[in-house]
Amino acid sequence: MPSKREKKAALIKFKALEYVLNESKRKNFEDIQVVDICKYVGISKVTFFKYFTRKEDLLLYYKSILTLRLIIMLTQKNLEGMPALNLLIHQFANEFSERPSVVIGVINYLTKSVNHVSPMRVKQSERILFFPEAESLKYEMISLNELVEQQMLDVVFKKQSALSANSRQLTEVFLSTLYGALLLCRMNDSEHVSLFLFQVIGTVFPKIRG
Repeated sequence: MPSKREKKAALIKFKALEYVLNESKRKNFEDIQVVDICKYVGISKVTFFKYFTRKEDLLLYYKSILTLRLIIMLTQKNLEGMPALNLLIHQFANEFSERPSVVIGVINYLTKSVNHVSPMRVKQSERILFFPEAESLKYEMISLNELVEQQMLDVVFKKQSALSANSRQLTEVFLSTLYGALLLCRMNDSEHVSLFLFQVIGTVFPKIRG
């Protein structure tokens, strides 16, 4: 069981991300101020920077929470391979439709980083707070890249890809295509995000269906 201190830390991170996700529906991530996050959470800036070295770390935390949500959904629905990738695309489309600046912010953060960016760890106390309904569910906490590669192993095993590549290479192709399609959605101000993503990714992976 998480300690009282761990629960308090989890609540701070939960509320900080909650504020960012709510505000990003009506403004760009760049326009969200740390002082306003702190006011909403009820903490000082000193306390905020104990948990996040910079405001942009909330983007990495968001990515980890989104990945966790996907892991839980796939586990609950018992999906793998192409059906799992379909669900993943739907979720990214939904996230982009609601808060495009955060999704694009994650991509920009990753591309601007000189060194490899490790995912932010989501502790047990945080998992319980974000997804209380999945507390008794058994799942493995992995990164988004690892999650996609798991599904690509199934794709390779079932020979569902026309590309002559291993699971690692297919993962790189899939994520490159997904991130690129999301950027194009932003550039083109596309209204039909899900349709666009499935059209683009479907040209590389014909078995992908919206």
